[in-house]
Amino acid sequence: MRMPGHAVVLPDELPCPVEAAARIIGRKWTLQIVHRLLNARHKRFCELQEELGGVNPSTLSSRLKMLEDEGLVMRDQVSSIPPHVRYSLTDKGRELAPVIAEIAGWSQRWVCHDEESVGEEGVREASRQAEAVV
Repeated sequence: MRMPGHAVVLPDELPCPVEAAARIIGRKWTLQIVHRLLNARHKRFCELQEELGGVNPSTLSSRLKMLEDEGLVMRDQVSSIPPHVRYSLTDKGRELAPVIAEIAGWSQRWVCHDEESVGEEGVREASRQAEAVV
């Protein structure tokens, strides 16, 4: 039995699951991209860029490519006139819904001191989305 307050020590050769996850979702804009894709069946690049506001197009492009390489996002080339690309979450990406809901709740409790900045409704909406995915 572990004593409270004592850290668990893992051997250096075992990768930490938190570090592995942070390598993917800890990069700037990544969770925001996933969050925006959770709210829609699919989105075009320009829709994501507009909703995120302030993201550099090359940064957005590289994050989407990284998320695609990690199996969290699916890129769909639509051959209509004009042709365009749509992005959507894979099942693996949708499994981040409860993680995002927990982060939103934590942020509301500890980071966002102004209730209007995020609002209880935003936390409830994130929780509803997480429940719908699970």
